Amino acid sequence: MRSEPVVILTRPHGENARLAERLTALGIAVREIPCVEVRPLADPAPLREAVRTLTRDDVLVITSRSGARAVREALGDAPRETPVAAVGAATADACRAAGLRVTFTPSTPSGAALAAELPLPRGRILLARSDRAADEPAKILARRGALVGEVVAYRTVPIAPREPVAAGAVVVFASPSAVDGFALASSAPAAAVAVGTSAAARVRAVLGIEPRVSGPGDDEIVGAVRETVRESDAIAGR
Repeated sequence: MRSEPVVILTRPHGENARLAERLTALGIAVREIPCVEVRPLADPAPLREAVRTLTRDDVLVITSRSGARAVREALGDAPRETPVAAVGAATADACRAAGLRVTFTPSTPSGAALAAELPLPRGRILLARSDRAADEPAKILARRGALVGEVVAYRTVPIAPREPVAAGAVVVFASPSAVDGFALASSAPAAAVAVGTSAAARVRAVLGIEPRVSGPGDDEIVGAVRETVRESDAIAGR
């Protein structure tokens, strides 16, 4: 496959490596230009209290590696007996590295799939999430009759690209926050891949273009990027 156009990955630092490696192996030129940062809470006390009161009858839902790290910091040396539902394999690995007991991952790595498939516990379900997370998982769980709570575990802050984005680039947006950060310094890209419907809606609203929508798994993202690169090559006559 031709190496043009360049594909821009906009996730926070430390979260692009695996996807970048897979795309590079396919002959696709990749640049990592984070457009969102993960920041700790100014006051972690509410998170600490929320997770420390959970029991074995409850379930803690974690939907990102950042959430796993935040919960680890909140728990400190406290016992970690509460079952954890992780949104996907990467998050589950981060949870286990944090000493958490992962008992469930959904068939598809998305918050909506997790909420729809999670066996309801005898106790309550607590979602440890970003301050900008979508409310869809909590709504799905509530409709199923679960006793649901939410607590902010970390902040996601849009940041402007710190280097120019080449004309003709294909930009991958994994969150609405990344779209907002990109828009702070760059105009609409030649093409975009949006991971999930929330990111896709933000691309349309903020950048005014129609993205290719991908599922959250790396296989799905890689497939969407390959198709978008093929289309871009065809349009440019490469």
